[in-house]
Amino acid sequence: MLRPKRQSSNTVTVTAPVGGWNAASSLAMMGPTEAVIMDNWFCLPTEIMARKGFTPWATGITGTIESFINYDATDNSHKSFAVANDSGSCEIYDVTASGAVGSAVVFGLTNARWRSAQVANSGGTFTIAVNGADNLLIYNGTTWQDVTGVSTPFAITGVDTTHLNDVILHKRRLWFVERNTLKGWYLDTDAVAGTAHAFDFGPLFKMGGHLVKLETYTLDAGNGMDDYFVAITSAGEVAIYTGTNPASSTDWSLSGVYYIGSPVGNQSCTCKYGGDLLLLGKDGLIPLSQALMSSRVSTRMTISTKIQNQITWDTSNYASNYGWQVILFPPENILMVNVPVSSSLSYQYVMNTITGAWSRWTGLNGVCWTFINEQLFFGLNGKVFKAWDGHNDNGSAINTDLLPAFSAFGSQSQIKRFTMARIFMGTDNQFSYAGQINVDFDKLSTPGVQQASPMSSAGLWDAAVWDTGTWGGDIYSFARWLQGGQIGHYGTFRLKTSSNNSDVRYYSTDYVFEPGGVL
Repeated sequence: MLRPKRQSSNTVTVTAPVGGWNAASSLAMMGPTEAVIMDNWFCLPTEIMARKGFTPWATGITGTIESFINYDATDNSHKSFAVANDSGSCEIYDVTASGAVGSAVVFGLTNARWRSAQVANSGGTFTIAVNGADNLLIYNGTTWQDVTGVSTPFAITGVDTTHLNDVILHKRRLWFVERNTLKGWYLDTDAVAGTAHAFDFGPLFKMGGHLVKLETYTLDAGNGMDDYFVAITSAGEVAIYTGTNPASSTDWSLSGVYYIGSPVGNQSCTCKYGGDLLLLGKDGLIPLSQALMSSRVSTRMTISTKIQNQITWDTSNYASNYGWQVILFPPENILMVNVPVSSSLSYQYVMNTITGAWSRWTGLNGVCWTFINEQLFFGLNGKVFKAWDGHNDNGSAINTDLLPAFSAFGSQSQIKRFTMARIFMGTDNQFSYAGQINVDFDKLSTPGVQQASPMSSAGLWDAAVWDTGTWGGDIYSFARWLQGGQIGHYGTFRLKTSSNNSDVRYYSTDYVFEPGGVL
């Protein structure tokens, strides 16, 4: 009598790479929840999902949108404006409502790269905007006004407002950067006009350069929270001040001067992140709280450690391109770095603020981004698009690419024959996918034959079972076996998806392999 053959295959389950994209570690030493390639996915704590798409918001704008100016009224209403450059002729358009825009609300500008801040006082709520080339603009919710030394009803004296290219509100004072200098300017408390007072940061900085950004940094030193004033130079030096009145030696003091490395993105190189302040530079995305602990920030202190090699490569090649930006999207726990490859092409590094897991997004070629009224928008050519909206890119499919970390499945020296793989995924609609097992750090081979996911009957009248079937829009899970045959010491499952209308999720993969010898 023949005895049954002993099972020689092993089965191992590997979860989705919820730890995110790792562009810093050795391929052989990556963690099991990390990925070598993670394009157009977003890491959730329990699974990964294909990123959402974008839809048109405002159309009919002439030129390339290069910045946004926002206004938040005291009645909780919001207004948003896009500034476009049409071959050197720049105009401001009201893009608050979706649809075709009307005529420009401000025209005859020479620069479309504006920075703005908002202040409220007894006279109302105002947005102040500067670009370093045109007159300062002030908006009161209804009317735009050019502000010069003799304009009415608002005028600013002491400085030529066309020289100001950054503005912030710090402790009830408006502060400005004078372009290509180490000089700042400030107004009186709660003022939106009047005399501008100079503050020369030059004697503080040993490495020269010019002032690129002013910011507010919140620090809790144990005695309650306090707002510190931050001045950042193009050479990577940072000065920190405490106090409220820069004209008083007893109420304004220097806390220190630090070197953090050259910033990238000039006026868009910072982002408020809780009580901290993030700075984008050639050292990565640096929390200021960490940078102040060292004479030169270590890459281990950055929150972009796992993608540091890629950021370094990008800043070496694209640092001078316009469009670098760090932006926070709190409703979806998203922190994003926009990387401008060219004037028409960009990609984004995206981090889940809960888990710290990174991924890369492609296909959203925004030049500039803004967050207003709990929504995220970007400008591209003559249109404003609403991001993270729907499951396609303005009608085009969203294509993902995933290469999880390679695994030796317990034995680096033992060769294996991978016979099958079973993927576990979820969706609310049908989509296309293709997958294959890659071995021994092969990053180039990609699956070619696409399959269709199963079609859900969720919520279909006369098809779903009452009190059993899921409601339409719910995620349903499925599993699929795929043939293997590859031989190697390390293995992983490369997955690509394409979808026009589906919420696609990935949960785990089962690997079936036959262990062999060490030769």
